[in-house]
Amino acid sequence: MIDFAAQLERANTKNAFMLHNHIRALSVDENEAVCQGESGPDALNHMGTVHGSMLMTLAEVTAGLMARADGRAYVSTDASFRFLRGGKAGEPMVARAKPVKRGRRLAFIHTAVYQNDKLLLEGNVTFFCTE
Repeated sequence: MIDFAAQLERANTKNAFMLHNHIRALSVDENEAVCQGESGPDALNHMGTVHGSMLMTLAEVTAGLMARADGRAYVSTDASFRFLRGGKAGEPMVARAKPVKRGRRLAFIHTAVYQNDKLLLEGNVTFFCTE
């Protein structure tokens, strides 16, 4: 049985990349992972909106949390995202990831990033199981 509480604790206290990028894991189980990202000054582009790489980072990190919800270790092998709307400064973003298909060696995860219930980005990440 996967200890989802321990998985959240590890993500929020030991994942230096998530901490550096102001991303917090909110929930994870076998069906969905949810993370929140901040849109402070260091996440903005020159136009004052959330930088696209911040949206992709939030989406990929959340997809990774979802992939690892089966208790195995994974690395990203492919990602494809569509930018649908710009994010506003100072408002949190929420990413939701769900498994599309899990195989013996690959996991296909769909993820979407929202701000105030408006869809900013959506796409898919493929992960390779390293175990």
